[in-house]
Amino acid sequence: MNSVLDHALQYVSQGFAVLPLHFPFEREGSLRCSCGKDGCRQPAKHPFGRLVKNGLKDASRDPETVQRWFAGASLNIGIVTGAVSGIMVLDVDPRHDGDATLAKLEAEHGPLPPTWRFLTGGGGEHILFRHPGGTVANSAGLLGPGLDVRGDGGYIVAPPSRHISRRAYAISVDHHPSDVLLAPPPDWLMQRLAHRNPAAKGTPQARTDWRDHVGATHVEGTRNTALASLSGHLLRNRIDPFAVLDLMLCWNRIHCTPPLDDDEVSATVRSIARREIDRREARHAG
Repeated sequence: MNSVLDHALQYVSQGFAVLPLHFPFEREGSLRCSCGKDGCRQPAKHPFGRLVKNGLKDASRDPETVQRWFAGASLNIGIVTGAVSGIMVLDVDPRHDGDATLAKLEAEHGPLPPTWRFLTGGGGEHILFRHPGGTVANSAGLLGPGLDVRGDGGYIVAPPSRHISRRAYAISVDHHPSDVLLAPPPDWLMQRLAHRNPAAKGTPQARTDWRDHVGATHVEGTRNTALASLSGHLLRNRIDPFAVLDLMLCWNRIHCTPPLDDDEVSATVRSIARREIDRREARHAG
C-alpha cells in the first residue's frame, strides 16, 4: 500500500474521519505550500479549502467521498482526532524538547503502552490512543515543553503525507496497526491532563485578581513566576510582544525587589512569546 488514496481508505475502514490537506510543491527550486500564499504559517498542513470549505467539519468516513478527493491527487491526508474518529493523540515535537518531556514522564509513571505511532515529516511522532470518552481538549505544552495533545476539534497530518522539508510521514514499523492494538491512554496521562487543566475539573482557568497582581511587590522567589504570568496574560490577549517587553521592563523596576536583570526579563518574555506563537499554530497544525 503506497498511494495516498490507499492510506486514506484504510483510515476510513478503521473508523477515522479524514480530510484533504494542502501539499508541498516545487517552485523556483524550493518547496512551497500548494495554497500559494507567501509566508504560509502551516505549509502543507492546513485543509484544502476547495474540497472542504468548512475545514474539519467536512471531514468524512464515506469511502466514495474519500475516493473522489484523493484519486490521482497529490493531496496530503488529515485525520480528525477526538470522539468523531475514536482517538486522541500525543504530538511529540523534539524541536521543542518533546522527546525529553516524554522521557521524564515515563521515568516517573512508567512507559506508555504499546499502541499505534506515526512518524512526522518534521522529525517528531504522533502517538495514538483510543478515545477515553467525554471530551479531550486540545492543548499545547500542558504536559510540558514540546508535548501537545490532539483531542476533540483537532487533527493530525497522517502518513504518507509529505512534509515541507521533503520528508514523508510514515507509520512506525515497531508500532504498526497490523502488529499492535490501539491502546487506551494510561490512567496517569488522563489524570495529569485533568490536574494540569483546571477547566477539566470545573474551575475557572483565568485569574480575576490581575489588578492586585500587577500592583503587588514581588521579592526573590516570586519575581520570575509573576513576570511569566503577567507576560503570558498580555500575550494571550494579543498585545504586541515588543509592547509587552517594554511594559515588563518597567514593571520589573517598580514592583520587583530587587529588580531582575533586564536581560533576564527579555529572555523570559521572548520565551513566552515563542510558546504563545506555537500554541496558536498548534490549534490548527497537524
